[in-house]
Amino acid sequence: MPTNLPPKYHVAEEAFRAAVGPAEKAATLQQMLSATPKHKGTDHLRADLRARISKALEELENPKRGAGRPSPYAIRKEGAGQAVLIGKSNAGKSQLVATLTGADAKVAAYPFTTRIPLPGMLPFQNVKIQVVDTPAIDDPEVQSQLFSLVRNTDLVVVVVDLSEDPSTDADEILGEMDRFGYRLLEKGKAIDPDDPMVQKPCLFVGSKSDQEDADVAFELFEELYAPRFSTIRVSADTGIGLDALGEAIFQALGKVRVYLKAERTKADLGMPEVLTIGSIVEDAAISVHKDWARKFKFALLWGSGKHDGQRVGRDYVLEDGDVIELHS
Repeated sequence: MPTNLPPKYHVAEEAFRAAVGPAEKAATLQQMLSATPKHKGTDHLRADLRARISKALEELENPKRGAGRPSPYAIRKEGAGQAVLIGKSNAGKSQLVATLTGADAKVAAYPFTTRIPLPGMLPFQNVKIQVVDTPAIDDPEVQSQLFSLVRNTDLVVVVVDLSEDPSTDADEILGEMDRFGYRLLEKGKAIDPDDPMVQKPCLFVGSKSDQEDADVAFELFEELYAPRFSTIRVSADTGIGLDALGEAIFQALGKVRVYLKAERTKADLGMPEVLTIGSIVEDAAISVHKDWARKFKFALLWGSGKHDGQRVGRDYVLEDGDVIELHS
């Protein structure tokens, strides 16, 4: 092992030795990886840590038989994407999830009400998005497990309370994420493969916008955070901003909806294939069946092309709402 590792690494290593279960192990291993300097002498250590993180996450998602019930933090993704809501205690996460999805989230005015994650499905136009309520990020009893969930999600939604001090809360949340080896991507920034931190796209949501002085609080919050991150204000009580929130979450997920149809038929616009932005025709074809990678010849396109029924090849980049007809 390299001898010039910083104190932060050794603190994380001690936490790993005391960790119980794959969730805590994955979180503390990530802290060790984030604290490891990047140079030739640490290449082997960094590779070993990544392998151990992968093993812990695999164990979390697929527990061995006889290991008891799976962890409540091992939530299988569903729908067009998964968005995990994080925030401090009583930020309004549970009420948002309950209002958006109808999930039976526990809502109360006292701290640390939510003890385990609760998923629900948010209808957005013709797709559904999985949103997950989580325990407070400042609850030390669950932090390690919480960050194992955050690691696997598609989108982090940071919820701050506009009836309190949202800017200070956001600063503290970012501090906790940094401590565990996580970084939220700023506007226009792509994942840096050389950065040892776990990097996640994000959206900042100011909750309880119907409360007194919420307008002033959100204005001040936007001055500090809107230049770097996408922000939106909502109220679960009055419904303010909830429709816009669904749109914002879908956009932040970085997805496109594509519709496939057979020859001489109409596309079913209620059943899209949901792909990542930047996907090509070949990706859509393989989503139907992997054999299309071999037998594909061309596709006809309606939507983003120069004209309806345009003939395109397998490398054509698709846009949201495109309809394609595959030919072999």
